[in-house]
Amino acid sequence: MSDPASVSVEPAAEEGAAPTAPRRKRRTRGQLTLNIVLQAVAMVAIGLLVYPDAASWVARIGHNAEISGYVKQVEGTDPAERQRILDAAYAYNDKLEPGPLTDPYISVNEDEAMRSDLYVAYEEMLRVSGTDAIGTINYPRLDIALPAYHGTSDSVISKGAGHMYGTSLPIGGPSTRSVLTAHSGLPHSKLFTKLPQAKVGDTFRISVLGEDHHYRVEKTETVLPNETGSLEIREGEDWVTLFTCTPIGVNSHRFMVHAVRLPDSEAPRNETLGGDGVQLGFPWWAAWFVGGSGAVAWFLFAPPKKKRAPKAP
Repeated sequence: MSDPASVSVEPAAEEGAAPTAPRRKRRTRGQLTLNIVLQAVAMVAIGLLVYPDAASWVARIGHNAEISGYVKQVEGTDPAERQRILDAAYAYNDKLEPGPLTDPYISVNEDEAMRSDLYVAYEEMLRVSGTDAIGTINYPRLDIALPAYHGTSDSVISKGAGHMYGTSLPIGGPSTRSVLTAHSGLPHSKLFTKLPQAKVGDTFRISVLGEDHHYRVEKTETVLPNETGSLEIREGEDWVTLFTCTPIGVNSHRFMVHAVRLPDSEAPRNETLGGDGVQLGFPWWAAWFVGGSGAVAWFLFAPPKKKRAPKAP
């Protein structure tokens, strides 16, 4: 007869040995799930880091497409019709009686808010069928190339440069001052983010209906909202002012760039064409996202190195 103690030990050992494999399996599945979660979190984190550059790159594609579309629509417009539109704009500027200007970042111009007859008539100026743009602005040193639109509503200055109602239309000419503005520091588009880097002596170009007007920066200044004394028209002179909010994120002041028209003989000759916008450049944000995600995946999922068998003595 067998010893009862020895009989009871064997089943206990068998019962205890059976769960060993499943426990190891559960740990493997749990580790895989954890790695997948960590990979997803890492990709989201990397995506957030590169998002501003990615969004700006995509926005630049849109700006370039809008600029190219505007140029094509202008080229497809009959020259006589283009001249008629320009003549109407010159007449508008001649009759313009500048009054108090409204800071678009604080409140909406009353005429714009009420959709007055004057404002509706203004929106018809420089209008070319097939596009909402009324021109383009290209500031090469600051890598700015944007379509320009009527008005300064938030929707306008979030997608391009807005022309401030109540100032001269951006067609040049004596006794004019056109004012253009756009947002800065938006996560999805740079717009005028680099404008505070403007320097005296810089040049930029405004193109309207196939005509290029070059301007040289004469002065930059930081002012409080509604301090618009420097936006007055100078008799017989042709000026353009670009401005945006500053500092980014605080927006307590306005940074203004005042520029005077250059004679055609002094216009820069080495700028990109009006329909080119600016170069997109290599999408480094995509390389960082793919490379970073791949590095994390390798760290989490690469099979462990096999240990080398010890050499025989």
